[in-house]
Amino acid sequence: MKKPWKRTISPSEFDLLVGSLLNLPITRAWRGYGSALFLELGELRPADPPRRDGTPRMKGEGTIMIQWSWRVERARSIEVGSWSTDARIDSGIARLGGLQVVALAVDGRLPELIVGLSDGCWLRSFMTAEGQPEWTVFLPDESWLTVERGRIVHDTRNQVRSAGRDSSISGNDDGALG
Repeated sequence: MKKPWKRTISPSEFDLLVGSLLNLPITRAWRGYGSALFLELGELRPADPPRRDGTPRMKGEGTIMIQWSWRVERARSIEVGSWSTDARIDSGIARLGGLQVVALAVDGRLPELIVGLSDGCWLRSFMTAEGQPEWTVFLPDESWLTVERGRIVHDTRNQVRSAGRDSSISGNDDGALG
């Protein structure tokens, strides 16, 4: 069954869609489960649902997620990667905070993500297990880009939900959400 909210896109369409993320600062770099890497870009805002303890989760205008198999490259060496020690991964991820994303691209027969950083380093995904490259770029419009069956996919299913939510909020004249 064809999913109307999901379509395969070309590398040039990828470039157009990620253009709004270029030159945004990494306002929060954090580690998920295992060696999963998350970069929150631009202004942070509360996201639904909140954490289990009730505190808000904060997300950026855009987010880059690489689930595993990634590395940060200097000009002539690898600074840190998903197979580094836990301490090195934590310090390497913390160092990314405050840098700007100056380039976002895909490369390879199976599209891997390449993120150019303002300090001259590059963050690269590179899947080393069977399956697909494991990265996702979440865009400001709440759609996202990922890889399925070796192709770049643009998934807009959250855009549809957001549009419905936004219209119900705009009808509330007291300014409260709900």
